[in-house]
Amino acid sequence: MTNIRNFAIIAHIDHGKSTLADRLLEITGLVKAGGHEDQMLDRNPISRERGITIKLAPVRMRYTSKIQDLRSEILDSEFILNLIDTPGHVDFSYEVDRTLACVEGVILLVDATQGIQAQTIANAYKALEKNLVIIPVINKIDLPNADVNKTKQQLIDFLGIPEKDIFEISAKTGENVEKLLKAVFEKIPAPLAGPVARFFPSGFPRQNVGVHADGSPELATPANFRSLIFDSYYDSHRGVIAFVRVFEGSLKKSQKVQLHSNGLHFEIQEVGMFNPELQATETLDSGQIGYVVTNLKDIHEVRVGDTIVDEKGRSQVVSGYKKINPMVYASIFTTDTADYLNLKKALEKLYLNDSSLEFNSIYSQALGAGLRVGFLGLLHADVIRERLEREFDLSLVLTPPQVEYKVENNQFHEPYVKIFIITPDQYVGNVMQLCEKYRARFITMDNKNQTSLIYEMPLSEMVSDFFDNLKSVSSGYASLDWEFLRYEPVKADKMEILLNGDPVEEFSEVVVAERAQEKGIELVTKLKEVIHKQQYEVKIQARYKGKIIASERIAPFRKDVLIKNSKVVGAGDFGRKRKLLEKQKEGKKKMKMIGKVEIPKEAFLKLFKKN
Repeated sequence: MTNIRNFAIIAHIDHGKSTLADRLLEITGLVKAGGHEDQMLDRNPISRERGITIKLAPVRMRYTSKIQDLRSEILDSEFILNLIDTPGHVDFSYEVDRTLACVEGVILLVDATQGIQAQTIANAYKALEKNLVIIPVINKIDLPNADVNKTKQQLIDFLGIPEKDIFEISAKTGENVEKLLKAVFEKIPAPLAGPVARFFPSGFPRQNVGVHADGSPELATPANFRSLIFDSYYDSHRGVIAFVRVFEGSLKKSQKVQLHSNGLHFEIQEVGMFNPELQATETLDSGQIGYVVTNLKDIHEVRVGDTIVDEKGRSQVVSGYKKINPMVYASIFTTDTADYLNLKKALEKLYLNDSSLEFNSIYSQALGAGLRVGFLGLLHADVIRERLEREFDLSLVLTPPQVEYKVENNQFHEPYVKIFIITPDQYVGNVMQLCEKYRARFITMDNKNQTSLIYEMPLSEMVSDFFDNLKSVSSGYASLDWEFLRYEPVKADKMEILLNGDPVEEFSEVVVAERAQEKGIELVTKLKEVIHKQQYEVKIQARYKGKIIASERIAPFRKDVLIKNSKVVGAGDFGRKRKLLEKQKEGKKKMKMIGKVEIPKEAFLKLFKKN
């Protein structure tokens, strides 16, 4: 295992992680320079189009070099590097959590044109919590607007490290990337190599997994057999394929094992590595990262974060991975009600590769059968919607994402988050004013090289249009990270939308008291725009705590009853004309009393698209 290095690249969104991964693949000879697509590990077309990584991506590389390791020994051999590229957007931070549970070190990448951003700090803290070795790297030094010295000082202040420990590279041109690759061998320890903190000049110790209290390494025994499942996907022919990090023991074809969480036994069909395509091998040994073909057909049986143990179940679960819960919820319906089962099957397949998803069946009078789905954030919801439409050819209606409130003893409680904002000094005033408008509570501020602000804010405010406005008031320079804090009591209630006195459940939602008037006016105004005129008057009202707080009216369209077969009825007989008009008036009154307002599905589509 001394020649294995497991590491990840972590960074804020768009700081060059995937481009750096491309250069590493070229240097190690896995692909030829210019002979592959950019961001090769970003295989999802949505990821490529948006220019962001949305899924972790493992790959195995080989490299031969003469290096000096942490114990000052000169090594000349072939090294195996297991790299996991990670997303940078806060909505996909759970992908980073899963990755960090599988590696001994990370490259912390910072864009020289932007400096340290909110997600840089959040990801660095995740690595520190797991005692991983951190290699700080400044990227994009080739750009004319790169401020290397300022970025370097930010890293020194944040990590408390000497300047010599910081690498300066250009992932685009390849400058200094091979030097960085050698540092991975020198600074990041081999799996289960024993305590090495005293050899690492930056002072970041690694996690001593599999090490006794006296520092001696544990020896693998039949009872010490465990592999962590950090990702998976479904293959229609081979069932669930699990991505694993082997911590102790080894895995091989035809071996009988079980899942720790549910005690399910299965026989391994195949094991292998990521090159980056799946490549079968004879075994996966301790310290290695690879895949296991389970042949299990029920996607709910294999859970990300579970541990594969020996068939007698004698090993302990691998710690360090926490299941993450959804933060926002939306209802999804198909425009063709016959596609409901296809929608459910599609979400079940996505769930296998994205364990943060939660969903259950619901029914709407207007839209038919659908699913209530939990997401990690707005981008996560948008990506899942797009994947469902593209990969499974579904036409969908997605209601606006909302947060989940709790009710205890008739008291509503809303979720609060801690938000961490980094902004250039000149925009601090604008950002602070914006936060106040969104019911945020100021906690603290730090302004060494750029200003960082910490607030506590209701999640419902953050998932509205807060991020868009934050970018607007800071000319695009501010960055944001957040984490869930707790539930707090709030004055809130259910707001109903009434059409001619009848509540429409699809438009009902829980709203805090101070936002009720604003939200009510917004909804009734939008509904007036999307509901067609009827033969009778339509009243659109927002009701909150039993009171009407907003109202709009759609006038009826007027059918000319005095024209029949293109001729005027009654000619000069005014009495007959009056009778026809009175009859029409009475008919509309009766229709209004017994008829329901017709809301075409297109109106729901338009309204939800606006939101």
